[in-house]
Amino acid sequence: MNVLNAKDGLSVETLPGIRRIVMLENVPSTQEVARELAMQGEMESTLVLSLTQEAGKGRMGRTWESGPGGIYMTLVLQPSIGLRFLADLSVLAGRVTADTLGQLYGLSTRVKPPNDVYVLHPEKRKYLKIAGVLTESSSINRTSNWILLGIGVNLNNKVSLPTACGVSDILGKEVPREEFLRAFFKNFWQVYSAWEYSSESKSL
Repeated sequence: MNVLNAKDGLSVETLPGIRRIVMLENVPSTQEVARELAMQGEMESTLVLSLTQEAGKGRMGRTWESGPGGIYMTLVLQPSIGLRFLADLSVLAGRVTADTLGQLYGLSTRVKPPNDVYVLHPEKRKYLKIAGVLTESSSINRTSNWILLGIGVNLNNKVSLPTACGVSDILGKEVPREEFLRAFFKNFWQVYSAWEYSSESKSL
């Protein structure tokens, strides 16, 4: 596992709310790396980001294509909430991803609960999968000890599946990875804070 220096201008100063970035060249899965860090007591808001994955996972163990140019990341979170609210986080992250894609690139998106994001391909005139979310948690007394929020986005990577596509496929050009990440985390923390507060209130 090769740890890289920050690339594309990515740093804790440029990504809102991120305390540490673990930048990797290639791993089986960012989820696996983040799990190891969480079990070692790694702090909240640590972001594991890889250029490629050899065994990226989607929901129910499905494979997620992870070639060069895509977004493959897992965020370590430590909210003080009950596990029954975890499913809401997956949908929330999907909506933030969809909203960010629409905000930056003018794409028409929709979220398919619990964890898939689809985009309307203007030439094919149908919705194709462009992003997915995967959550995992560890708990103590039915309260989450840590949560792993894994997100994969087809940005500039080549996609072979006929049911999926990427941003560059639709726009006809590559887009900066750091542009998407900055906008995503700016949007995410606002929604996440509201979700955490609401979940804590319901637990009382």
